[in-house]
Amino acid sequence: MNGKPTRMFMDDPNIQWRNGKPDYTKADEVYLQGRTKHHEVGSLEEIVSNIIKTFEMEAQHKVRAEDFGIVTSDFKMNTNGGRYFTIPNLIERGTYNLFLDDSPLYDASKETRESSDNDFKTTFPDGFSWEVLEVIHGPPKLVFTWRHWATMTGPFKGNEPTGQLLEMYGCVTADVSPDNKLQCVHFYVDANPFISKLRNDRCPLMH
Repeated sequence: MNGKPTRMFMDDPNIQWRNGKPDYTKADEVYLQGRTKHHEVGSLEEIVSNIIKTFEMEAQHKVRAEDFGIVTSDFKMNTNGGRYFTIPNLIERGTYNLFLDDSPLYDASKETRESSDNDFKTTFPDGFSWEVLEVIHGPPKLVFTWRHWATMTGPFKGNEPTGQLLEMYGCVTADVSPDNKLQCVHFYVDANPFISKLRNDRCPLMH
């Protein structure tokens, strides 16, 4: 058991990719080295992890809604009880802008998909990994906790890199269809301390 993630819905030759079919070799190495949980093969945690990693892959790299396989046709998502977004919104605006939509330290309204992707790829050239910590309740009403982490080896909007390991923790509740597709996803996270460290604020905003 090596715990390497399984990302589904990547093999259809008709998929239109944003910048070609992604290669996750390096990203998986970073994930395996930095994760804090080692879930058993076939466990609910591993199944949920693969579902979310598939969603993450599709949201980042696919450019047509019809190519998304891990979500239902009426999919929607929000963060911290804010406004809902659909797959077309996700394709246009990008994951970072929707995920950080309500952060007072990150004005997503002034960012494009391209600018936000470039910012985070520049800041985290070795990847921005994500793991499931604990599944509290299984489908169809899914509840789980998660951890996002990366080492700041590049600058963020002119702020010098610190070389620091940055971590973000949160929770997800989601409605899942009988065939394990995401229908409605609610992210809960306080991203302000994380963004504050990216900005090198002397007094990080905490809640």
